[in-house]
Amino acid sequence: MKTILCYGDSNTYGLKSDLVSRYPRNVRWTGILQEKLGSEYYVIEEGLGGRTTVWDDPVEDYKNGKKYLLPCLDSHKPLDLVIIMLGTNDLKSRFSVTPFDIGASMENLVKTIIKSDAGVDFQPPKILLVTPVSIHSVGRAMDLDLMIPDMENRSKALSYYYEDIAKRYQLDYLNPEGKVEVNETDGIHYTEKGHAQMAELMAEKVKEILR
Repeated sequence: MKTILCYGDSNTYGLKSDLVSRYPRNVRWTGILQEKLGSEYYVIEEGLGGRTTVWDDPVEDYKNGKKYLLPCLDSHKPLDLVIIMLGTNDLKSRFSVTPFDIGASMENLVKTIIKSDAGVDFQPPKILLVTPVSIHSVGRAMDLDLMIPDMENRSKALSYYYEDIAKRYQLDYLNPEGKVEVNETDGIHYTEKGHAQMAELMAEKVKEILR
């Protein structure tokens, strides 16, 4: 059996546009991915709303993705593949970081996985680096637009840095931009259709990596 860890934020968790409710497992892209891959694969969900790459959140506790990454790898090893998709929450104004900084932060996480013994036979697991789908303003000037300024341009810029990381470390890479539907209530989280679309993209990529 091939074991896959999906390490991400609220779109891996399956948060709905009301920012409270969660899609059921058979609707979330991780759950659909499990169904598509079948019983020879085991898909582990590790999605946390608000999770950053390496930043401590001064408003919400325990959101630093770097601090939980090694314990998470150790608790689920041996792993054949780690799918990592983070960076959207780093765009929040309270972190004051640029897309360049977020790219450097993701590289930090990648190096952590590469240096680990969380794979088969105490080797590092394979990595699928995924650029988050870009987010966009839906005119919520008093909350989301203030929380994540210039969100569309800054989120779209992440792909440049993530693709570069994948090339330099010879990682598998996926950029789902334009292929996954995001809701028009917050402009951030996937619709049910979006989850199905992401699952399709992920399944194709996973089969390519672990064939």
